[in-house]
Amino acid sequence: MRRTIPVDKLTIGMKVVGMDKSWLETSFLSHTFTIRSEQDIDRLKNNGVSKVTVEEPESSPVETPEELSGPAASGEEPLAEIPEISSPGIREVRTLQKETVRLLQKAFEQSRLKNALPTAELRKHVRETVSTLLENPHAISLLSDIHENDDETYVHSANTMILAAGFAIRHQMEEGDSVRWGLAALLHDIGKTQIPQEILKKPGPLNTIEWEVMHRHPQLGFQILRKNDDPDVRGLAAQVAVEHHERQNGTGYPHKLGLDQIHPVSRSLMVLDIYEALTADRVYREGLPPRKVIQYLLEGHRDKVAMSITLELAAMLGIYPIGTFVGTNKGEIGIILDYSDRENHRGDAKILFLFGQDRTLLAKPQTRIVSGLDPEKIVRTYDHRELGFSPEQVEMLMSTAQKIT
Repeated sequence: MRRTIPVDKLTIGMKVVGMDKSWLETSFLSHTFTIRSEQDIDRLKNNGVSKVTVEEPESSPVETPEELSGPAASGEEPLAEIPEISSPGIREVRTLQKETVRLLQKAFEQSRLKNALPTAELRKHVRETVSTLLENPHAISLLSDIHENDDETYVHSANTMILAAGFAIRHQMEEGDSVRWGLAALLHDIGKTQIPQEILKKPGPLNTIEWEVMHRHPQLGFQILRKNDDPDVRGLAAQVAVEHHERQNGTGYPHKLGLDQIHPVSRSLMVLDIYEALTADRVYREGLPPRKVIQYLLEGHRDKVAMSITLELAAMLGIYPIGTFVGTNKGEIGIILDYSDRENHRGDAKILFLFGQDRTLLAKPQTRIVSGLDPEKIVRTYDHRELGFSPEQVEMLMSTAQKIT
């Protein structure tokens, strides 16, 4: 027999089979479990649950706490909540991004107002980023949009730095070289500090005259960085700043140089720069899915950037990065958790399905292994906001997924 009661009426031994909230609104893996302690009741209250449905035996008394001390009865699950996220997870990557943006905003303001850069502080942060990614290089695939800051230049440079550090680590470079890559990426757009704000923050495409002004930022960045006391800043970073918009076919700027005429780091960072810019949201457009950007680089930019770098980027992040919401040809929607070949984001994919056919929310998330994420199986990707998820909910889903079967 089932009946619905207030949470305050729960007692130890009662079997819960439903709540007045969906799994999406709570931190519980299952809504079917036996109350084993007062702490279980407190956790329900802390999740905002006010009423639960309990199942009671037709003719037998409720089990005593002593009888419940062993394993859960067949068919029911223990009360489980979100574990601490393993480091580095989504929370760590978002914290890293936000701290990078904060430091970069401070650095750009100092450069704009005082003609100085806190180089030592920036180098220290890049080194810490490299150390974090060395512990888990796959965390780079968890990069997410940061909407709390309305200046896309800072967010773009922060994300490009993290991509560059991960790219260098993937190529097994020495830690010092990885730091130099990251520092160059972090400062590649510093010339924009000399571009008028009405152009930088224009809520729409730039006109011809405005583009002419914007095209000055590589040379302006070079001039700023060449005056710095740090040899890596006035050397590699300055060179990357002036070269990152050059293109193989001579259509780049400011000097219309081919790829063979620029620094190897510039050749790599220009691809990361384009990828980050196109996948990120802008005030006048939404970011493109990684799959479409990789396709665009391989096809539309074949004569402009190094194809080998694009292929390496695709292997590092994946066509469908971990944490991507995907829709199948059956109408299901899930989030990618892992790959059998995690190093190259290939092979069988582990997907946590949240919606069944026709985008119906499942009573309980399900994990399945899907082989070959080709366009016939994966028909589209979704932004988390499109599905009504907050970053915190995505964090919750990723952190609990390993326990959901």
